[in-house]
Amino acid sequence: MNEASLSLYETTELFYIILEAQDRFFEFWITATFAVIIACHLGSSILTRSFSVMISFMYLAFSINLIGRWFFVAEAVSRYRNDVASQSGIQLNEQLIDLSRMLSMTTLIVGTAITIFFVWYTYKNQKAI
Repeated sequence: MNEASLSLYETTELFYIILEAQDRFFEFWITATFAVIIACHLGSSILTRSFSVMISFMYLAFSINLIGRWFFVAEAVSRYRNDVASQSGIQLNEQLIDLSRMLSMTTLIVGTAITIFFVWYTYKNQKAI
């Protein structure tokens, strides 16, 4: 299908589908982040150094993968958003779009770092149950 021949309706539909996919990536990342935090907290009495290393590497690989996918989908969101705007004659507020993108990226990167910090903090401050 040639993208230049998409109608406004089709472009808008694709925009919302891609935007929903981006939201699902973010929701999946949040869910996994809380799962790691809860697992470390509840399992703090049996958390060993090797478990901490495995959890950290697995979570970091997962986060990098999801952040990469988020970037890929963000490009598609921008492309379809710009197509919708040009077809309908809407003027986009680029400052708000850039702010939203920056805040989302900051949340993903800082959240990943803090979660890995929590894994090691829990390991170093274990309390016997």
